[in-house]
Amino acid sequence: MLDERARGTTVRVATGTLVVVRLHSAYWSIPAGSDPRVLAPVGGGTTATASCPPGRGCGISSARFTALRPGTAQVTAGRDACGEAMRCPPGQGRYDVTVTVTR
Repeated sequence: MLDERARGTTVRVATGTLVVVRLHSAYWSIPAGSDPRVLAPVGGGTTATASCPPGRGCGISSARFTALRPGTAQVTAGRDACGEAMRCPPGQGRYDVTVTVTR
């Protein structure tokens, strides 16, 4: 399970591992993998919280991947807004994690 705290890190997983990325804001794009031969997407999306005040971005953007074979892939997501009519400060608009798959 990866979230915002994993941003900028490298994680190692074995083949067959389910990698789940959960970003805690509906402002994030759905996380995407750079190489489906290494990390195959198996689902994801954005869910909003029903009781969220307008402009708060309450919700989760998520993706799930299966580690298929040894290699390296990037998981990335982006956002332009970090609140209602608020542009993201430097370093807060991009999410990236390197996933190294081993045998």
